[in-house]
Amino acid sequence: MKTITLETLEKFKYLSDLKVHNHDLYYVETAMDMENNNYKQRLHKYNTLTNEDSIYIDYKKRCTTYLMNDGSFLYADQDPESKTVHTRLTKIENGEFKNSFTLPLQVSNIKDLNEESYLVQATINRSCPEYHHLTLEQQLQVEQAKKDNEDYVVFDEYPFFYNGAGIINGDRNTLFLVNKQTLEITNLIPLTVDVESYDIDGDELVYAGVDFTDVKGLWSWVWKVNLKTLETEVLFDDVLMIGRVFYYNHKVILTGTNGAAVDGKDFYELKDKQLHLLFKNENCLYNSILTDARYGRMKNYYKFNNDSYFIGVEYHTSYIYKFTETGLVKMNDFDGASDDVVVNEHGIWMLGLVDQKLSELYAIVDKKPVQLTHINNVDDYYVATPQRIWLKKDVDIQGWVLLPKDYDENKTYPAILDIHGGPKCTYGEVFYHEMQAWANMGYFVMFCNPRCSDGRGNEFANFMKHYGKTDYEDLMDFVDEVLRLYPAIDAEQLGVAGGSYGGFMCNWIIGHTDRFKAACSQRSISNRIAQICYSDYGIDTPYEFNIYDVDDCFDVFWDISPLKYANNAKTPTLFIHATEDYRCPISEAIQMYTVLKCRGVDTKLVAFIGENHELSRAGKPKHRLRRLNEMTDWLNHYVKKD
Repeated sequence: MKTITLETLEKFKYLSDLKVHNHDLYYVETAMDMENNNYKQRLHKYNTLTNEDSIYIDYKKRCTTYLMNDGSFLYADQDPESKTVHTRLTKIENGEFKNSFTLPLQVSNIKDLNEESYLVQATINRSCPEYHHLTLEQQLQVEQAKKDNEDYVVFDEYPFFYNGAGIINGDRNTLFLVNKQTLEITNLIPLTVDVESYDIDGDELVYAGVDFTDVKGLWSWVWKVNLKTLETEVLFDDVLMIGRVFYYNHKVILTGTNGAAVDGKDFYELKDKQLHLLFKNENCLYNSILTDARYGRMKNYYKFNNDSYFIGVEYHTSYIYKFTETGLVKMNDFDGASDDVVVNEHGIWMLGLVDQKLSELYAIVDKKPVQLTHINNVDDYYVATPQRIWLKKDVDIQGWVLLPKDYDENKTYPAILDIHGGPKCTYGEVFYHEMQAWANMGYFVMFCNPRCSDGRGNEFANFMKHYGKTDYEDLMDFVDEVLRLYPAIDAEQLGVAGGSYGGFMCNWIIGHTDRFKAACSQRSISNRIAQICYSDYGIDTPYEFNIYDVDDCFDVFWDISPLKYANNAKTPTLFIHATEDYRCPISEAIQMYTVLKCRGVDTKLVAFIGENHELSRAGKPKHRLRRLNEMTDWLNHYVKKD
C-alpha cells in the first residue's frame, strides 16, 4: 500500500464552482502547477443522462465563469489591452470561445436577468464611485493619478484592509443593470452602500447591506428596488446582523442575529419594517468543516425557483437544508462535508468530501450520496479511518484518532494533537492531507471539537464563556482520554499543532503546560488587546465579549492573551505566519517569538512573503509544501525518538 507523503499534495485535484443547466452539470477542476508555482483550472461537463464526464474548456490558469440562461458561459478576465479598470467577458458556447465585450467595472458576479439586461455585481471605490460613467479619457486620467501615487496609500475609513483582498479602503460591493445591446450601465444602489446579500422576485430586487462613509457598523439595513422604475424603499433600518435576505412566496425572509457575531442566524419574515421570528437557528449557515483538501469558489446558498437551500453544520457533518417557514429540512443524511450544491427539477447534486475521499461530484438520492466522478483516487494509499471518541464530561466532547500506518499495538508511537481554527469551525470525518501524511509517517494524530466549536449551538460556541478556559480544559482532557484508550502512545512523545484559533491555542498551551515536546503555531493570536485594533474583523471582537468601551477591554483581553503567560513557556515552538495575513497579523507571531527567543526557548519564525491567512489551503503550491516540511521537520526533531 502506497504512503501518503507531503509531496502527495501535488497530485490532488480540487473540485469547485458547481453549476447546472437542464441535464448538464458543470464544475471546475483545479490542480497545482508546480512549474509556475500557481494553479491551473479546467471546466468539466457532466451529463446526467449519459453519465459522461468530459473537459468542456481547459483554461490552463485560474479563471472565473458565469452560467447564462441559455447554457452558455461568460468567461471573465482583466482586459489585457486596457489601461483602465475593465473586465473582459467572453462568451463560451459548445466549448468554444465566441465574441467578447468589456465593462468598465471590477466584476465579481454576473446574472443573466432577462432578454434585455444582465445584473452585475462589482466593486467600486468611494474615491471615484462613478468611474464606470466616465469617458475613456477621464478613466485614463484616474488610472494615471493612481499610478502617480502608487507608493503610498491613505486610510480614511474602517475597515481598510481585508484578508485575501488586500487594501479595501473606500471599496463598495454594489449592483448594476447592464443593457445587453448597448452595454449601458445603470446604478441600482447608492454608491456608499456595501451590499452583502440580495435576491430577485420578478421586477423586485431586495438587498441587505451597510451604508457608511467612515466606519462600517455591525447592523445591516434592507432595501427594495423596482427594477423597472428604479424606485427604492427602505424595508428595515433597525438592529440586526443580517446573514442573508431572500424571497419566499413573495415574502421577504432574512437570517440574522442581534447577539454576538458568532451566534447562529435566526430566520425572520420582514413585514411592515418589523421582524417576525419564524424559527431559531443556532449553528452557522455555511460549511464550517475544515480541511486542507479544498480549493475554489463554493456556495453555501442556492436558489431554485421559489426554494432556498443552505449548507450548515451539525456536530461533525455539513448538511444541505431546504428552507420552509417552520424550519430547515435536511436533504442529505451521511457523514462528510457538503461543499457546494445545485438543485433543479431533475435532482440535487453536490461537490463534497465523503468516506475519506477527496472532492468528487455526487447525486443526492434518497438523502444518500451517489458518486458520479472519480477525479481523485486514493484507494492505493494508506488512508487512516478516523476512530471516533466521545469524552464524557459535563458537556461531552467529540474527537477522533488516526492510527499510524502499519500500526502494531505492541509498539510505541509518538502523537500529534491538531487543533482547528475558527474557533467556530469544526473537524469532521473528512480527508485532511496534513493529518494523513503524519499518520503515514508513524504518528498517532488526535483531534477534537472543544467548546467554542460550531455545530452544537450558541452556548457551546460561546466565546466569552469558554475562550482560553474550558476549551483548553477540553483539549487537555481529550489528550488524557486518548492516552488512556491507546497505551501504544508514548506520553513523552507528544507534539501540538494548530492554525488561527488553533495557533492561539498552541500559544496558550505552551504558557500553561510543558507536556508537549514541540509546538507548531500557525497564523496565531498572542495579544488580544492589540489584535482587536488591527485584525480585519477586530471591530466585531469586543461585541462578542459584550464589551463596548475600549477602557473596559484591557483586563478581559489581557487575561485571555497567550502573551501574558509567555514567560512560562519552555516548549520548543515553531511559528509560521504570512506577511499579508490581515486576519491574524504577523505581529502576533513576532510578539510570542520575541519573548521565547529572548528567554532562551528553542524557537523559529518562518514568514511567507506575500501570502495571507489562507496559506495552508490556497497559498502558492511551493509555499504550501514548504510550510508542511517546516512543521514536519520541527516535530520530527523534537517529538520523535531516534
